[in-house]
Amino acid sequence: MELHPILQEFLDTWVYPTGFSGPGYDFRMHITERCIPAWNGMTMSAVKAAQEDAKTPTREWLWSSVLAGYAGEGPQMSIKQMSTQLLSVSLEDQERYIDLQRMRAQQVWDEVKHGMLHADVMLRGGYVKREEELMDSADANTLGILSYFGCTAMFPHIHPLARAAQHYFFEGSACLGIQVRMRYMNDPLDLHDNLSQYVDELMHFMEGKYQMDVYALTEKDQRAIEDTLDFLLKPWAPTLADALARAKQGAAA
Repeated sequence: MELHPILQEFLDTWVYPTGFSGPGYDFRMHITERCIPAWNGMTMSAVKAAQEDAKTPTREWLWSSVLAGYAGEGPQMSIKQMSTQLLSVSLEDQERYIDLQRMRAQQVWDEVKHGMLHADVMLRGGYVKREEELMDSADANTLGILSYFGCTAMFPHIHPLARAAQHYFFEGSACLGIQVRMRYMNDPLDLHDNLSQYVDELMHFMEGKYQMDVYALTEKDQRAIEDTLDFLLKPWAPTLADALARAKQGAAA
């Protein structure tokens, strides 16, 4: 498989270098090999979309992009999804996973801040006059990505490390998508929206990397992460519409 240069650079810079060795690192390399085909396909699709957007002066793509971003990272979704992350560590496990809790506490603010940055682009672009207008929009407050937000609510019932798969796979995808926009676009608001969030998304990816390297040392811990990745890679998982269409196809068969 020929890797896109942006993915190869990401792998060489952030994925392969590590200060750890042992079962956690070995397991993460196994997870990495499973992620690479999806990361590569997503990168090439993002390049194609960026090239199309760059040729479209009406900026309708920018409104769709920031609206979807706000739906996933606005105050409603951010607080709800991140509160479940903190609850995934039980009282008796808090001392063991103290670093994990520090990173997730930081991410609560990161996600809320991302919603604020998306709203800033909407205001600067003239799409809304006040952020409060978005509270009446269903599109600005719902996002049917089963493999992310649907799965998020289940983590307190699975394992403290289960979200490492989501951090590693999804946040890695976010980093690649932002890199594509920064390389292929020159729209100032689009660059503002993406560049202002890149460091946070990279930190979230590194959280998944750290969790696996440091904590995923036993088959039991690794199984919870691998099972979650199995779900994330389901072909029908990206959107609710995909899942419902697949369900209807199955019922009709």
